Amino acid sequence: MKPAAPVSTAVVFLLALNLRPAVTSLGAALEDVSAEPGMTAAIGAVLVALPLWASGIGGWGTPWLRKRAGIHHAVTGALIILGISLVLRVQGGPELLLAGTLLACLAIAVVGTVLPVLVQPATSGTRASYTLALGTGSTIGALVTPTLVAAVSWQFALACWALLAAVTVHVWQSAPRSSMVFAHSALSPRKLFHSRPAWHLTVYFGLVSTLTFLVMGWLPVILRDAGLSASTAGFCLALSMAMGLPMMWLVPFCVHKWRRQWILVVLLVIVNAIGVVGLLVAPAFLPWVWSIGLGIGMGGLAMALTLISVRTAGNADVTTALSGMVQGLGYFIAGVGALACGLMHSITDGWTAPLVMALVVLCGQVWCGVRVTRHVVIAPKPEPQPQPSTMVVVELPPEPTIPLPRLPIVPTQHTERVGQEG
Repeated sequence: MKPAAPVSTAVVFLLALNLRPAVTSLGAALEDVSAEPGMTAAIGAVLVALPLWASGIGGWGTPWLRKRAGIHHAVTGALIILGISLVLRVQGGPELLLAGTLLACLAIAVVGTVLPVLVQPATSGTRASYTLALGTGSTIGALVTPTLVAAVSWQFALACWALLAAVTVHVWQSAPRSSMVFAHSALSPRKLFHSRPAWHLTVYFGLVSTLTFLVMGWLPVILRDAGLSASTAGFCLALSMAMGLPMMWLVPFCVHKWRRQWILVVLLVIVNAIGVVGLLVAPAFLPWVWSIGLGIGMGGLAMALTLISVRTAGNADVTTALSGMVQGLGYFIAGVGALACGLMHSITDGWTAPLVMALVVLCGQVWCGVRVTRHVVIAPKPEPQPQPSTMVVVELPPEPTIPLPRLPIVPTQHTERVGQEG
């Protein structure tokens, strides 16, 4: 494979900035959206889980799309669809909201799956800007949305992020094509199904995403149900996202520098568990403390995304396939968890059962995370080499020799003449 020149840090940052506001803005405005006619608790639960399933489908199909269209056209089309769907999803009832959210998250998944390939040949600063932009987008979406809802409407607060997608399309189109020369990948994520480390990373990513999206989608609702105001709940969500910002830079740095990476996994889970237990026992007592703990725990997402590039030893084809597997199947796992959380809340009319489930998810993070930190290279099975054709040599018995008759020698005339002259 021909190595690609690195994409600029600004382009990577802007692309990654689009991956979270569409989700965190919906979580921050979910209470207002749920008050609309036709909305039910079940639809609210599906809205929280839908981005995860859409991301799973998009992540799984991105290697195929990259092979057919190339990275440049795939990202361009995804950004255009993202901008259009963000505007369309607020133009009607629950059906259009669900369909628009599905399309937006499919587009986000395409960009999110391609980004690890774009940052792989780049500098460490560009890789850090990728994860930093994820946290920045999450924070901005959570912080700005409640203000826009109060000042204008929830429809405007959700649709305004289409402007960010439009700006990104322009910048992406202006970027030099020479910086995006990648050979088309023919490697399917299924080629990595034999690899246990790939499955450990997939499940770890799914469990981390489960808790991350539970925070994005349900933290404001949990705090408002505990008696806090909408502005306070939105601030706590923004605080949680903001605490994830330094982790998005610090965790990749530690992954590259630390030899015992399992210690980082355990530390992140412990801090995350403090936030979950706080919400379970006394959500209104010190909500900002619980939000900080949940935000720091989101560093596990940065760890999983960083390991996608680290564990493939610089092979762009394998990175794309592993990214598709990890994000595709991982988001499906997270979608099941998010839906289960919403349905448990709808059935029990409380948050005890969903938060206990979150603690179980954290236990799974420890189990998978420790295995993910083993220093191995994830690669597909080598193709079996064709065996050379075998030649059978049969030794035949020697043929019998038949003695030939001895013919008489007839002297020539020249010989006789020589004899007479002698």
